[in-house]
Amino acid sequence: MNHIPADLLEFMETLRVPKGVNPAELLQRYDSLMNGNPPPVGAVHEDVLLREVAGWRLTADIAVPFGGGPHPVLVYFHGGGWTMGSPKTHRRVAREFAAAGYLTVNVDYRRAPKHRFPAAFDDCVFATQWAARYAGQYGGDPQRLAVGGDSAGGNLAAAVLAHYGQQGSLQLRAGVLIYGVFDYHKAIGALGMTGPDTQFYLPVEAYEALRGDYRVSPLYACATFPPCYIGVGTKDPLLPESLALAAALQAAGIAHDLHVIEGAPHGFFQLPPLPAYGEGYQRATTFLRRSLQC
Repeated sequence: MNHIPADLLEFMETLRVPKGVNPAELLQRYDSLMNGNPPPVGAVHEDVLLREVAGWRLTADIAVPFGGGPHPVLVYFHGGGWTMGSPKTHRRVAREFAAAGYLTVNVDYRRAPKHRFPAAFDDCVFATQWAARYAGQYGGDPQRLAVGGDSAGGNLAAAVLAHYGQQGSLQLRAGVLIYGVFDYHKAIGALGMTGPDTQFYLPVEAYEALRGDYRVSPLYACATFPPCYIGVGTKDPLLPESLALAAALQAAGIAHDLHVIEGAPHGFFQLPPLPAYGEGYQRATTFLRRSLQC
């Protein structure tokens, strides 16, 4: 399929790692495909320290658009199953959004299994508050603030939307939710990853107690969401998650753009050879432009 290596495509279409392959090594092997030749942007500030917590330096890579600004701000949370990935694995994603005019704060949140829930959620909530306070120092406009993420990062972005939607201490203008997990227990169960050897994000002793908790299953608090873009492909095992979220937003009267791309696998926002790559960014950035009035 458009020069995507077979083992990588198998992983993206099934979310199951080919036998004998380490998932982090698989993604590293194809880093040049997913991150090579990113679009030019005005500036990139790497490893900006947001805070230190539990021995972790919470940092972000900030991609700045061309022009004087102030630019609308997108706080972005990378995917990787809550256990892998970083702003470096998603540097092209951040620069695509920055090239389209959005100051993109690409957050290096804590990851499992060393840092289990709620560490990643807490980091993403903090990073969003940090962006509201400090994005202006990098040319951003905190009055036009959105959050986004893909896969596990889509889960975290939606959880942040739920958190601030309920708390009301920060106004988020939009969400960009790319093939995410929105009902954690249902999605993990469907993927057959409920056992202690496969489920690394939630502490085993708290797994059942967190069922329906918006911090892991933001679907249950989506009535508080701002307008959202929801992007997913028909060959993504997580397609039902996006469809369920769109239906819940529809029922709650929340404006949203459900963008289902025929034939696209999980991860298409990181696969430039696919036609879905350009289609996804065009639709997501058009949605942001409309929602942030820019």
